[in-house]
Amino acid sequence: MAILMFSGFTTQAATFAMSSKDICVVSLEGEIVEGDFQRLQTIGATAFKGSDGESSAKDTICLNSPGGSVAEGVRIAEFFYQKGIGTVIDQGDECYSICAIMFMMGIAQGAEVNFVNRKLHLGGKLGFHRPYLDIQSDEMISVRALAVAHDAAVESVMKIMILANNHVPWSNSTMMRPDLVQQMLNHIGNDLFYIDTVEKAGRFEIDILGMPKGSGLTQEQAYYACENSFHWQVGLMDTSADYRKLQKDLGPNNGGNSIVKLLKDDPKEKIYSVTSGDAGYSEAGCLIAHRGTYLSGCGYNGMYNVMLGQGQCNLHDFEERSQSVPPLATFKPDTPISMLGQAMATPPPQAEPSKATTAVCTVFSPTALLDRQPCSVAVNLGEIANGKRLDRYEFVWPTGNKTIISKDGDTLYINGKIARPVADAAYTFCVLNSDTGNRFCFKS
Repeated sequence: MAILMFSGFTTQAATFAMSSKDICVVSLEGEIVEGDFQRLQTIGATAFKGSDGESSAKDTICLNSPGGSVAEGVRIAEFFYQKGIGTVIDQGDECYSICAIMFMMGIAQGAEVNFVNRKLHLGGKLGFHRPYLDIQSDEMISVRALAVAHDAAVESVMKIMILANNHVPWSNSTMMRPDLVQQMLNHIGNDLFYIDTVEKAGRFEIDILGMPKGSGLTQEQAYYACENSFHWQVGLMDTSADYRKLQKDLGPNNGGNSIVKLLKDDPKEKIYSVTSGDAGYSEAGCLIAHRGTYLSGCGYNGMYNVMLGQGQCNLHDFEERSQSVPPLATFKPDTPISMLGQAMATPPPQAEPSKATTAVCTVFSPTALLDRQPCSVAVNLGEIANGKRLDRYEFVWPTGNKTIISKDGDTLYINGKIARPVADAAYTFCVLNSDTGNRFCFKS
């Protein structure tokens, strides 16, 4: 017998159950096999409540599956799209092959509100590859039987294309962009196309769970917010946008310091003007604003003829021409998703609270090394105040000056300024000062 499959793995058949997690009401675990669609309908009849008056956003399913039967997976994917079921891949879970197609059909529906509703935890895995014909026997197969299997395979692939071309509500986008479909068809067997970078998640409209909370907006973040907002509409970049490299290449005498300009800075709002790396023969740039934890922007890229918000804007018409910008857009495009939630690393295991240890401390500006010195660090961890955990790291430089990093609940500070963790494999941890744009890195 020949069956079109979408998995190069073997595992137990899928099980459906009510979920105890806040992020989904039903969970799916295991390989997709014949009969799973009926089992989903059975549990969904009571688990999925439909619109709560606004949308069906609360109807969600957690997926953890290596794939399986294309025909059965297509039925499940169609069900998600038609019924308004959101999809989630939680931390530690994996979704490959036909499961990935099912995930991409996550959506919420309502009388007046419809939107894509699919979330990938930064600790989860999502991978695509093309289907293959699984010959479930060592015996010879008749030409007629193979022809029937081939026709069934073509029909299933056609259904996948139909699913992929379903429109995102209130958008000119599709549930699976053409370049994602192309990547899927270019990857065979265990060679999966993973959604593993900021750029891929943004381009293919996948929300990321587990991201750190917003903490200000630096020049570098504003630059990436502009570039990503343009390029996510166009396709994956051949070469990732790199703010620091561009600044260095241009040099201080050739505009390296004017890529991003601060236009407005008051307690309520900070607005940057960004010149895109695509600027040249065509105009390309944005205004990017930060208000509390909310980001917005507007602009135009003439090279690709794409807009952010309603296109070109200025301080006077920014409010009416701008649109929301997701926090994910503030990261360098090739940043691995798995590193987005990298918390400030704890000190070496042998370090005790309030006990000083030796280390190397380094400070970088956006374009250069500013200082590197041996330093000592004293650590106080786990103090509870007002129901929040307070951690404090005090670094003392040879001059006696101090760099103090503290974590108040979920908020990170450096010398009293809001900071965020940044990934650098060469150091134990690094944090970015959202006020100065400088990075402080520690290595034990």
